[in-house]
Amino acid sequence: MNDPSRQRPLSPYMLGPYYRFQITSLLSISGRITGMLLAAVTLPALLAWLLALAAGPDSFAATQAWFSGICGKLVLAVSLLCLSFHLLNGLRHLAWDAGKGFEMASVRASGWAVIIGTFVLTALVWWCAS
Repeated sequence: MNDPSRQRPLSPYMLGPYYRFQITSLLSISGRITGMLLAAVTLPALLAWLLALAAGPDSFAATQAWFSGICGKLVLAVSLLCLSFHLLNGLRHLAWDAGKGFEMASVRASGWAVIIGTFVLTALVWWCAS
């Protein structure tokens, strides 16, 4: 009757000491979050830049000055990080759609490859653009 395993919650949605995040759940949530950030931050920033380009040299220079500041660079860095992650995680899902990589070892390895690749790709693109 005093068995401790019967006293703990059964639902994995009860965050706390009973549920451990796994790399698969972390990447799934991160994929959704990066998709929302790309739609809410990156797309409007890109549209603002394109509209400034179409509006003329003065508008474009002002927009370029904003993107050269700390806030603009932060928007660009977050956007690039989100785009890199979303791209690599999307390629991982395409491999799954093709029926590849469903073994747990492959799932974990591809998950870590997405995480490491995100930072490498982001740094490489940022370095090339600088």
